[in-house]
Amino acid sequence: MSENVNIDLSGEINATVEKKGFQKYVNEVELLLQHVRSGAGPALLMGVLASRRPWTQFVATDNFKAPPSLPRLSRRFYRNVEYFQANYLMVFLGLFAYCLITTPLLLIAMVASFFGYRKLTSGPNTWKPKIGGWELTKPQQYAVGAAGSMALCWLAGAGAVLFWVLGATVTVVALHASFFDAEALPASDDPEQFPMIEQV
Repeated sequence: MSENVNIDLSGEINATVEKKGFQKYVNEVELLLQHVRSGAGPALLMGVLASRRPWTQFVATDNFKAPPSLPRLSRRFYRNVEYFQANYLMVFLGLFAYCLITTPLLLIAMVASFFGYRKLTSGPNTWKPKIGGWELTKPQQYAVGAAGSMALCWLAGAGAVLFWVLGATVTVVALHASFFDAEALPASDDPEQFPMIEQV
């Protein structure tokens, strides 16, 4: 009654698992860093800033509501971070510019570091500095320049400014992304990206 049936199962299965949630953002940051290392940083920055949402939508007070549940908070947070990423980047840049303006010593230190870097990297290397009769190679010049820049920025208070800017940015982004009602945003093109969660 039963016959032996041979079925050919040879071949390759190429199953790629699509990352979701936090792992998706980690992968996107790794991809972004690869692009920055390849020299595409300014173009990426301009592309992100071009996707800026209207500020009237960003600060619309009618759309700020407490999330009804923890799963909806998580979904709302990811949706807002993705939708308003250019606005959040501009908030960071604005806070950073404010810190530079209000801390002139840090601004001077950064300008000095920039011009020192330009001096090291521009044109042929005709400058051969010596320390104790030992001539510095190009990588050693970069190392001394980086150490000098870091020391200058540290003396100017860059650590406190960086801590303040990052802390203020994280606070603003976390509060906005958590309390801005994601249902007020236009519908996403990908229905699987933010699956609807039933309200109970």
